Amino acid sequence: MNPSQTPNAHNSSARKQAEHAMERAAWAEALAAWKAFWVEDAATAGADPNAMHDRAVCHFHCGDKGVALDWLNRAADLQPEYSYRYSSRGWMKQALGDTHGAIADYKHALELDPDDAVTWNNLGLLEEQLGYQEQAKERYRVSDELLGILKERGIDPESSTPAFEERPAQAEPTKEDGRTFWGEIKRAIFTSEGRKEVWTFVANGFTLRG
Repeated sequence: MNPSQTPNAHNSSARKQAEHAMERAAWAEALAAWKAFWVEDAATAGADPNAMHDRAVCHFHCGDKGVALDWLNRAADLQPEYSYRYSSRGWMKQALGDTHGAIADYKHALELDPDDAVTWNNLGLLEEQLGYQEQAKERYRVSDELLGILKERGIDPESSTPAFEERPAQAEPTKEDGRTFWGEIKRAIFTSEGRKEVWTFVANGFTLRG
């Protein structure tokens, strides 16, 4: 059983309040509700990496940057074989200015899931920023190749975000698991505006679209 699928995990009133507040970008309200969720059912909350992830996003928006990263660390500790935990932590490290830490997390995410076109792209962006032009070009090549495979399968990456929907094993959290910023990451990569749009998303502090 996925730790986030523990019985009654989604029946908590505090959790629902937190998710609704996040949808409105009411970060302080959402954070208070996540804290209440931990008080309301500490056992369930302590086994729920998706809740830890979303609580981390709220801490980030409320200015508790170090605390936010700590919650992403906890989520990764619960699901050490799930590439998403490292790619999302890489995004937060990137936003906090820890470029080398972000690169390390991206590389580990790709060790776990080498078919992740988005993370190949993000790794290339950071390496290009550090001046490693040839390395970055290779990352972009792999990313483009993977996106090409999607198109060959009849999947249009500009009109949908299916790249991770077909993954077996541990799939991306669904809507009922609470909002994450992963959809925004995919949107930034899979739209005609191009790769550089991701920087705006990071600069905005993982602001989720309504």
